Amino acid sequence: MAARDTTTPSPALGLAITVLGIAAGVMLVATLFMTITSVDVASGSCEVINDANPALAERCELSGFERHGPAFALLGLLCVAMAVGAGLGASRPAAAALVAIGVVAVVITLASDFPESAETGAIGRSFEGARGSKGIGLYLELVAGVLAAGGGMIRLANPRR
Repeated sequence: MAARDTTTPSPALGLAITVLGIAAGVMLVATLFMTITSVDVASGSCEVINDANPALAERCELSGFERHGPAFALLGLLCVAMAVGAGLGASRPAAAALVAIGVVAVVITLASDFPESAETGAIGRSFEGARGSKGIGLYLELVAGVLAAGGGMIRLANPRR
């Protein structure tokens, strides 16, 4: 009976880690263009605000870029690079970096975006009944962070077949 090779990484596991990390990276970049938080006034319309104060109306919906600048784009690109290293290259340092990227994304989302999503800011001071709400981009940030961290943890837990 031939001995199993325990020194080479599993190709299927490596591919799965790569796919998880690339998906997370793409999601992080996509959040730049999605609504993270919005303020609802007048049954979902910011046109009321636009007539009174156009500068204030611009704050009705905040995208990922408006919330974080290019930070999530940089995290996303780094995530893709580390996913290839951790997945296809079976690199433990790349896997650790993937976990760190995921943790950073989750911490930013939970510490900054979630609390802000309930706030109405200057719009709430000017318009009674304004409500803050979470956008789809906020949830995508969270999912992307979990996927990145998960992919890295899988590699760290299974460095070899």
